[in-house]
Amino acid sequence: MLSKEFLTNVQSLHNDTESGAAQIADISLFILKKECLLVGTELNQHILQKAIQLLLNTHPMASIENSLYPIYVILTKEINSTNFSEINVIEIIEKVFAIQKIKMKRKENNTIKTLFNYLKKKESILTFSHSSTIDSAFLKLAKNGFCNKEIYILESRPLREGERTVQLYSEMGFKNLQFGVDFAVNEFSKRAELALFGADTIFPDGRVLNKIGSATIAKLFHSRAKEVVVAASPSKISLKTLLFQDNSNNSELNISHHNPKEVTSIDNQNIDIWNKYFEIVRPDMITSLIMDDRILSSPIPDSLSLFLQKIEIHELIQDLKKNWVEDDLPNE
Repeated sequence: MLSKEFLTNVQSLHNDTESGAAQIADISLFILKKECLLVGTELNQHILQKAIQLLLNTHPMASIENSLYPIYVILTKEINSTNFSEINVIEIIEKVFAIQKIKMKRKENNTIKTLFNYLKKKESILTFSHSSTIDSAFLKLAKNGFCNKEIYILESRPLREGERTVQLYSEMGFKNLQFGVDFAVNEFSKRAELALFGADTIFPDGRVLNKIGSATIAKLFHSRAKEVVVAASPSKISLKTLLFQDNSNNSELNISHHNPKEVTSIDNQNIDIWNKYFEIVRPDMITSLIMDDRILSSPIPDSLSLFLQKIEIHELIQDLKKNWVEDDLPNE
């Protein structure tokens, strides 16, 4: 039985529209760790899986999968061992969560460093929405004296991430900032060398799920023979797709609508207010994918496939296939 506090925290996470993917993943880890410590020696595989599934259902983000699935694999082994006793249960849980956070932070830092080295050579960059990975790379640029770059930032409705981003970059010390509405992209794309995105999810076939508007920007830059660069930690790779062998190339994913009041105050039953946060960017629109210490080049599906073979992901997937039963749990 999961605690009322856990269920309340899960609902709060579901309602969180301000935090980025990395923050959401951190919050998920914190909520799960707190519940595991509360349950203590009563923790079993079923409770753990149910708790993780509820957290996974809060947001369609690969970062949550990459945070929680490894916890499940490791803790399940500990639960089924003779060492999971009242004496050392807290120590085991603390250690498992600490190691997972360190691993994720290391991959994120590697990605930031690789992106920083890539952007040092660029003079003009367009970015969109809000990505903690990209923000950290720009902060590193600012601290190392690369503040004279031309940076073009597009607004991102309905949450105005662009406004937050341009204010942040100004505080970092960048002087040549251009900020405009989303459809300023036609003009901005004439001036910027490349379009730079983060990612909410990267599918094994190279498709990227990102903020609505990303696909239009990518197509326009692609048509002008300019670079489209996606930078994201390996924690953005969709483990669920690998786990359940969903190799479909269907672009029409089940992307949920959000509160229509974020878009307009109009209340008219004859008007269907469309408010989806995310959309797919096709891999053929992407020039480079910066991930960990690698720059994966086009064709992205081929480069990504080779990358996946070299990282510690297949062992994790095999362990999950043995122990995780999706049909046991509700999807809502």
